[in-house]
Amino acid sequence: MSLVRINQNISSLNAQRNLELNAARIGRSIERLSSGLRINRGADDPAGLVISELLRAQVSGLDVAQQNASQGVNLIKTAEGALNEVSGLLRQMRDLAVDAASDSNKNADARAALQSQVESALSTVNTIATNTKYAGRALLDGSAGTNVTIVDNTTVATEGITSLGTQDDGYISVQVATAAEQAVSSSDTGGNVVAGNAITGSGDIVIGAGDTVKLYINGVEVQDGGGALSIVPATTWGELQTAINTTAALDGAVTASISGTEFHIKTDAYGSAAHVTVSYEGTDVSGTLELRDLVSDTVTGINVFEADSGVDVAGDVAFGGNALTAGVGGGDDVTFTGSGLALSHATYGSITLTTAAATAAADYDNVMYAEEGQLSFQIGYNSGDTASTSIGSIKTVDLGTTAALSTIDISTVAGASTAIGIIDEAISQVSTTRGNLGGFQVNELEAEARSLAVSRENLAASESQIRDTDFGREMAEFTTAQVLVQSATAFLAQSNSLAQTVLALIRG
Repeated sequence: MSLVRINQNISSLNAQRNLELNAARIGRSIERLSSGLRINRGADDPAGLVISELLRAQVSGLDVAQQNASQGVNLIKTAEGALNEVSGLLRQMRDLAVDAASDSNKNADARAALQSQVESALSTVNTIATNTKYAGRALLDGSAGTNVTIVDNTTVATEGITSLGTQDDGYISVQVATAAEQAVSSSDTGGNVVAGNAITGSGDIVIGAGDTVKLYINGVEVQDGGGALSIVPATTWGELQTAINTTAALDGAVTASISGTEFHIKTDAYGSAAHVTVSYEGTDVSGTLELRDLVSDTVTGINVFEADSGVDVAGDVAFGGNALTAGVGGGDDVTFTGSGLALSHATYGSITLTTAAATAAADYDNVMYAEEGQLSFQIGYNSGDTASTSIGSIKTVDLGTTAALSTIDISTVAGASTAIGIIDEAISQVSTTRGNLGGFQVNELEAEARSLAVSRENLAASESQIRDTDFGREMAEFTTAQVLVQSATAFLAQSNSLAQTVLALIRG
C-alpha cells in the first residue's frame, strides 16, 4: 500500500492535481463574472468567437449606417428649407410680373421699379443657390452630386467640374484651340549657342577687355556663387545658364536652357499671368561693347531689354458624349475661358490640363466621365447598400425651360407676360425638386433608419447571447468551483500528513 511508502505520496499528488483544476475553474468563473463576457479569448469558444466577431462588426456598421441616414435626413432638410425660401421668392416675382402686365395705373417708371424688385429677388435666389451648404458642401448650385471621373490622366491633371447645368451625363471631351505658352526671352545668335562656346563668339555680341556686363531677370540680379554675375569675354553659354538656374531668388520663377541653337529664359508657369523681363547692362570701357543678339530684339548700344508674357490655354468642351466640332464654339461645344493651363466656365467649373495637352492645339476625346446630381448615402452594412438622389442647380440661369429665369424683364407689358410663363416653369421645377427630396427623405432615409434600428437590436441580441455571461449559470459554476477548491485544499492537507504514519512503524 502507498501508506507504507514515503518517496511518492500519490494521494497528495492526486489532491494537488484536482486543486489545480478547480482553481483554474474558479479563475475562469471570476474572469467571466468580472468582465461580463463568457468568451474572453479564442480558447473559451473558438466557433462562438468567430460568429460573435462577425456580429459585432455588423452591429458597429449598422450604427454608422444609422448615423449616415440621420445625417442624410438633416442634409435633405437643409436643402428643402432653402428651396422653400426660393419658392416664396418665385411667388413674389410672379406677383410682380402679373402687376406689371396690366396697363392700369402703370407707367414706365412704375414698371422699372417693379423690375428692380425682380432683379433683387433674382440676386437673392442666386445667393441661396451658392451659399446653401451642408458641412461645407454646396447643395443647390448643381455641384452637390456631380460625380466626375478622369479617364485620361495624360490629358487632364485635375478636374473641378461643379455642375453639368443643362448638359447630359456622359463622356466629356476637350478641344484645345489656343495652346498655352510660357513667357520667354530667346537669343538670336546664328547657331553659335553651345554650352562650351564663349558668348562673345556669337553674332553681334562683343565684350572687350575691361567691359563689365550685368544681367537682371524680373528685376533680380543674376548671381554667380553668391556674388553678382559679371559677364566677361570668356564667359560661356553654359556658365550663364548655370548662374541663372542657381540664383535662389529666381528658383521656381524662370529656367534657362540651351535648345538647338538658341538660349532661352522661360518662366516656369504658363499663361498671361506669367511674365519675364530680361535686361543686360554694360559699362563700355573698351569702346567696342555690343550686346545685340543676346535677345531677339536687334538693339544697338549697351542696354538691351526684353519683356514677354505667356499665353493662356483656350478651348471648348463637349459634354454628354457629344463629338467635338470644328471651330471654336461650334455645335454642342461650350467655350471655356483659359487661365494658364486651366479651362474654366462660370456654370460648369474648371478643368486643369497637363502641360503636354495644354501646350498643343488638338482634340482630346472622352477624357472624363460625368454624372450629374447624384448624392449617395451609405445606409447599410454591406458594400453597395446605398441610396441616391439628385439635386439640380437652382441658379437663375438654370431655372426655366423656354428661357432662363435670369432673363426675365417686366419693364414692358410683353416682357411681363412672358416672364409669368418663365416663372411658372421655375416654380414647377423647384416644386418638383422639393417633392422628390421629400419622398426620398420619407421613403428611403427615414424608413431605412427605422429598419436599421430593428436589425441592430436583433443582431446585438444575438451577439450578446453568444458572448455575454449568463450570471445565473456562472454564479452556480463559481459556487461549485469554490466548494471544490476548499475541499481539495483540506484533503491536500490530510494527504500530506499521511506519511507521518510511517513513523509509527519505525518506532515499533
